[in-house]
Amino acid sequence: MLRQLVEALFLHGRIKTTVARAKETRRLAERMVTLAKKGSLHHRRLAMAFIPRKDVVNRLFDQIVEWYKERQGGYTRIIKLGSRAGDAAAMAFLELVDWIPGAKLPGQLTKLEKSETGEEAGADKQKAKKTSKSKEKDKTKKAVETSAQKAGAKKSAKSPEKEKKISERKAEKDKSRKEKAAERERLKKENLEKKSKHKIALKTTVKKARKVFKEGPKKSGS
Repeated sequence: MLRQLVEALFLHGRIKTTVARAKETRRLAERMVTLAKKGSLHHRRLAMAFIPRKDVVNRLFDQIVEWYKERQGGYTRIIKLGSRAGDAAAMAFLELVDWIPGAKLPGQLTKLEKSETGEEAGADKQKAKKTSKSKEKDKTKKAVETSAQKAGAKKSAKSPEKEKKISERKAEKDKSRKEKAAERERLKKENLEKKSKHKIALKTTVKKARKVFKEGPKKSGS
């Protein structure tokens, strides 16, 4: 937690926290400034061991340390703000000496600059996306063309023997289809003839039965 507070102090120039945390953070931050004033590679590595963010360490060693070349200590100050609502904890600002409120630190971007850089980055990303999409489309078109060319070459490379076999197979299939269709037609005709004969037989039997019913039973002579 204290590392994050030290990082925030060197990034923004001022942080708001409790008085106890501000005192501990002040001690560590001033130690980092003394390491930056020594400026050797060894001391930079010691600072990196405590602050893992490389950009913060570079800002401290290259830019912030220039403010304190003639100062022999007291690089930060604590401004007490009173108690916090809710738990009544004592609050304070911890800020870098010679930091002007509202001013940006060396190498720090303002909101407007951040928005401009963000817009530029977004435009660059859109351009990169468009170029990548166009490249992908070109690749797909080339792949389709090459596949079509290969297919055409395969078709043209067919031997006459293969073409003859394919035509024979097609002729056999057509012949079998025609034979099956003729067989179906023959079976249909046979079924129709059987039905018609059955109907005729039924009609004759019905006529005979009606005739017998009308005439009645034959009288035997006694």
